[in-house]
Amino acid sequence: MTAIPKRLKIEPLIEAIWQVQFEPTNNQPIGDLLPGVLYPKLQADHPQLQLQRLPVADIPAQVAQIDPNLLYAAKYRIKEPDSPFMFQVGDRIITLNCLRPYAGWAAFKEKILSLVRIIESSPLVPVPLRHSLRYIDLLTQEPAPSLSSLQLSLKLGAFDIQAQPLQTRVELQDGTCTHVVQIATPARIKLREGMKEGAIVDLETFFTDNPKDWDAIAAQIDHLHERSKVLFFEHILTEQAIAQMGPEY
Repeated sequence: MTAIPKRLKIEPLIEAIWQVQFEPTNNQPIGDLLPGVLYPKLQADHPQLQLQRLPVADIPAQVAQIDPNLLYAAKYRIKEPDSPFMFQVGDRIITLNCLRPYAGWAAFKEKILSLVRIIESSPLVPVPLRHSLRYIDLLTQEPAPSLSSLQLSLKLGAFDIQAQPLQTRVELQDGTCTHVVQIATPARIKLREGMKEGAIVDLETFFTDNPKDWDAIAAQIDHLHERSKVLFFEHILTEQAIAQMGPEY
């Protein structure tokens, strides 16, 4: 069993996301109303919040309702300059995004639980359908395209594709949780320090059964984080890749 680090000196994480999905009462779009509910309550901890209307907000509701790619799309973004935290809302979704540099699990969890309490207090949002934790990492230990940092071996007939351009998606059952792992290499990402290229590992973890209420969501957060972390360090990264990131135990 691979020891799981408390933190990495060379942090590959570029974004962490908690999201909750729900079905609006009577199927009425509420994405245009939610910013007015969330904004004043979020201002208590983020006094310089700015509200940004996203392109999806301009798509007619009748179109968005029948397009599966738009059902859970965000319509508004709420963000404070210089804060790593960002909030997004749509007709069926609310997300809390923690951008690079990662604030750490304790701070991220605190923001999640605070947001859960705000959402629960609103009569607009019904019982949640699903919530998840999603971590997006960029691995740059080896020149892309490369899968050498991953415990993944792929062949197509006689073709070894360990160092070939690749995009793949897999769902893994892990007890009461489901992991969705997406891998893409090469990937170019624009970060504060400039453009970087490597392999993207996009890992989303959620409970297979829908939560019963908002209290259940609050109680499940730590377990989602634990199972996601175990999968990432024990089954996705190689020991060599972890060592190159400067693990602290």
